[in-house]
Amino acid sequence: MMLYNPTDQKIEKDIKIPLYYTGLTQTARIREKEGPAKSYSLNRNYETTIKVVLAPNSYSWWQVE
Repeated sequence: MMLYNPTDQKIEKDIKIPLYYTGLTQTARIREKEGPAKSYSLNRNYETTIKVVLAPNSYSWWQVE
C-alpha cells in the first residue's frame, strides 16, 4: 500500500486495511518501507488498522506479509 500527502501539513490517521483476499486469517506482519515488520491481528472481517504519520509533501509505503 502506498500513501501520499500532497498538503503542507503533517497527517496522522488510523487507516483500516482490508486483507480478505490475501489469504491471511489471524495476523498480518506489516512493515513501513524497509523497516522492521510489526504484527497486527485481523478482525472478523479480515481487516486491520495501522497508525499512519506522513510528513508534508511526502509519501510512504507499507508491505503486508
